[in-house]
Amino acid sequence: MCISIHELLAVARESEGVMAVQGDSMLCEKRFLPDIRHMVEFLLLEENEWFGEKGAYHRYFLTKEAYLELIDLQNQGVLRFQKQALVLEGHLHYLPAMHFSEIIGREK
Repeated sequence: MCISIHELLAVARESEGVMAVQGDSMLCEKRFLPDIRHMVEFLLLEENEWFGEKGAYHRYFLTKEAYLELIDLQNQGVLRFQKQALVLEGHLHYLPAMHFSEIIGREK
């Protein structure tokens, strides 16, 4: 498996018990499911019933439909994406946020 330095650092923090990120762990089983296409890390800008308190940092591996729901929440100002990646067979392919949003916009 090919893994980036960002992923190695995240795994190291998680193995030490540092809870810097809520949600999915970097190497969770969900990441390798065939319908998972996106990884998003975001900062919660407003308190939310699903994600918790303002200021919390989250990571999730998502289907296309779930990813589009998070885009809507970002457009409403509830959260702000920090990192995004395409997930292909469990491998993360990080892309700049602006470029990635343009690609998704063309898919609709």
